[in-house]
Amino acid sequence: MSNDSSHHANDHEEGTELTRRSVLRTTAAAAGASVLPLGVGRASAAAGTDDAFRNWRVREASHAWDRGYRGRHDRAIALTDSGIEARHPDVGPWNGVRAVTRDGEFSLTTDAADAVDRRELDAGESFSGTVGPGTFATPATKRHAFTTPADADELEASLAWTPADDVQDLEFYVEDADGDRVVTAATAENPERITVDVSGGEEYAFVVETWANVAAEYEIAGDYYAYRGSLSEFTGNVFARGGSDPAPKVVGWYNENDRYGRYDRPRDPNGHGTHVAGIMGGSGRASAVDPDRVTEDDPRTTLALGESLTYEVDARAETGVYASVYGEFVEVRIEAPNGEELAASTVGVDDTSEWDNNVVEAATVHGEGEATYAVHVTPYNGEILTAARVDRVSVGAVLAEGETDGDRSADGTGTIHAGIAPNASLVGLQGLSGPTADLAAYADEFVDAFNLRTVNMSWGYVGGAPFGAAGGLLTSDPSLIRRIADAGILVAAAAGNAATPANGNGTPAVADEAISVVATGPLDGIAAYSSGGIAAYDEDANEVYRKPDVTAPGGTATDLARSAKTGDPDASEDEQSPIREYTGKAGTSMASPYVAGISGLVADAMESGDAPEAIRLPEPARADGDDVLRLKQALLATATETALTAAPYHRAHAPTYDFGARDPYEGFGRVNPGAAIDAVTRDLTGTTSDAVGLNLPEDERAVAGYVAAGPGTVDVSVDVSRLSGANAGAAKGDPHVDLFVYDAANPGRNGDPNVLARSQGLDGNASATVSFGRDAGERVLYAVAKLVNVPGVVNGYDVQAHLDVAVDVSEGFFVDGRREDDGSVFTGGQTDRIDVAVDPSERSRVRDVIPAEWTVITEYSDDVEAVEESGEGVKYVYFAEEATADAETTYTYFAEAPDDPAASGEYVFGPAEVAPADRWVAVGGTSDTNVVLGQET
Repeated sequence: MSNDSSHHANDHEEGTELTRRSVLRTTAAAAGASVLPLGVGRASAAAGTDDAFRNWRVREASHAWDRGYRGRHDRAIALTDSGIEARHPDVGPWNGVRAVTRDGEFSLTTDAADAVDRRELDAGESFSGTVGPGTFATPATKRHAFTTPADADELEASLAWTPADDVQDLEFYVEDADGDRVVTAATAENPERITVDVSGGEEYAFVVETWANVAAEYEIAGDYYAYRGSLSEFTGNVFARGGSDPAPKVVGWYNENDRYGRYDRPRDPNGHGTHVAGIMGGSGRASAVDPDRVTEDDPRTTLALGESLTYEVDARAETGVYASVYGEFVEVRIEAPNGEELAASTVGVDDTSEWDNNVVEAATVHGEGEATYAVHVTPYNGEILTAARVDRVSVGAVLAEGETDGDRSADGTGTIHAGIAPNASLVGLQGLSGPTADLAAYADEFVDAFNLRTVNMSWGYVGGAPFGAAGGLLTSDPSLIRRIADAGILVAAAAGNAATPANGNGTPAVADEAISVVATGPLDGIAAYSSGGIAAYDEDANEVYRKPDVTAPGGTATDLARSAKTGDPDASEDEQSPIREYTGKAGTSMASPYVAGISGLVADAMESGDAPEAIRLPEPARADGDDVLRLKQALLATATETALTAAPYHRAHAPTYDFGARDPYEGFGRVNPGAAIDAVTRDLTGTTSDAVGLNLPEDERAVAGYVAAGPGTVDVSVDVSRLSGANAGAAKGDPHVDLFVYDAANPGRNGDPNVLARSQGLDGNASATVSFGRDAGERVLYAVAKLVNVPGVVNGYDVQAHLDVAVDVSEGFFVDGRREDDGSVFTGGQTDRIDVAVDPSERSRVRDVIPAEWTVITEYSDDVEAVEESGEGVKYVYFAEEATADAETTYTYFAEAPDDPAASGEYVFGPAEVAPADRWVAVGGTSDTNVVLGQET
């Protein structure tokens, strides 16, 4: 996340003749000493390299790619960030198209910025004063009105303040004469900077605002600019190749401010945006493996201090060299022909590292032709002085950027470092909250021009309750996200790196329409730095809701996420090292684009003919907010809880098992690209056999699909048939697999999963039944079986559970229902009146399902016959009277919220169930989610 406390941080071909570049050489510290006998290990040239040697992200993204979804060239994913270095092969090339906003109009052009003269005017603005202290709920505000010069077109302004520390953080915005906010800066930087189009001779005002209980002295400086001339409008197809090979990657560039410099072409002086773009949509062209220059080895050996394995790689100029190694306490170094060390990395040195393999790569440095580079695998020569274990090695060269499309198609040799959606096009909006406001103002135009489906925002600031209890007044950004969503664009946003759930997520992640993403390591453990979120405030509906939404890999201090590295934006390519390198970073900034990329792939699946019509997305120009929420639900409903499978890896935040409810640290759990695509494209009717497992990233965490059903009953069951895998014998009991049925076409509030039925499978077997009334019409449901736990083993173990999922649709029984209660947010100990109504086609017994933490007040609940503790996180509330057939019967009872502050959180009620015979059937429309905040008042 930018501007916060982040850590910014195949099978082998047989019979291939070995060449000099595939020779395995062993050396020792003592001259002439042989450390390994001949024949140890195995080296062979291969057509490409085994998938196991690729970046962890690429290996998981393959779940989506194998299903036929890599992104569409004519669909774009965007980012508001520090920029994109389009000269890097992974996130380039650029088609030359810029988006421009002038005088309230949006247009495209291929003209350079200097086609229009931008002239600074003599007039300016200057104000100073003291503001604060503010309070938690009420900000202190200072307002300075001003009138723009008659010939002004643009205003650049800055706000600086003292004391310049972490305690004081001012917000800076401009209002028009009607008091409407036109631009906001709240990036936690000092000074804050804004750039905004203005009308000449009009009244505006600077507003300075603080929420902190500290006074601050501030200064405002503003300069005006006028534009002379006009730009030629581009009316062509932004996705056209235009004679270039490969096809353009960046199909649009927008920069209307100077926060990161006024670059009229995609550049990135910070590097953050390029790294983010590579994660969500990098093609991997800079790491496309040359199949003729690969060595794979299986040494399975131990190296003492001073011993090494050395591999030679013949590489061509203007390409690169890579090494990927599995082992422990290993250091890997790439050496140039002249002996210079180009790159180094350690494998399994830190006992907190969770990577299976570590990858190191470097661009070639010789001038022309071929040269021989060396890869040295040695024991780590750091503080830990011990022998190294080397299991598997792959080394080789990569292709030149003009020779490959990377992972944009399935026809290539594969890459090491591609992003999640390698064939999606990219649109870069340089800046943070500024271009977010512009994207909101021109959302329909951006969608029409670039077919946008999703935008990533890896930046933000605090916006949760109680700090954000004044709602959108904290900044205008939450409502901006709503406007972006209404245009059919899903926002994926970094939860933040504040290391705590207190005060919720940062804006823009706090916006209810956005997907808020928490960061994990590779084995799903939540990173220590990652924010969670107890509650947030809806500035539109005046109600509290919960964040975060999902988790995704963002890296940790010991397991950085590698992606494209920027170049010098002010130097030509001839004046700097080749712009084809990679770098590691960690933060929720890296987790959010992971989800943005998956969102793009799932949107493609939902737009395809593979998706049932009821949930199919229209083309981007016709999409709206409802489509965004359906897309969001597909991601959240197929996420999986990690409280048990990743228990050893949660570094500072330990989520709890919540039976499908939202956890304050991980939301609905780890996002799953394969399961999300299956949910919207795979018909589960009948019996489906599949597997889930712990050997990540190769294994899936959930089995999902859709069911088309009309009026009547849907029976879904899951049974574990067997365990497999090298570590299956270590399992100490039956797998725990939970089963969920969701309403696919009708998400819950804010795109949350709409639960129709759920069942816990503590012994690996679970069943759920849901029924709809005679007039329900055709419904599309998601059925999802999620791996919760395998006793005795955790993520990283080679254990798979083989599942049989059976779905039966019948018209034998019908039931309608509804639920009402006193609200959606409760304080500890507060009482909630609950009304449940059912209308079954047969006389039925009735019960409700409530969270185990809530207490039924039986003395005031005359309709209640008994309350049963299930021991599975829920209670069953049985009603005394049976429901009459073909008539609505209503039951009323009272339940008290838990009053322990530690029990603050989100709770799922229902669905209610009816039993016309010997089985319980869930009643559609009787689920609800309530939030409990704090202790009894």
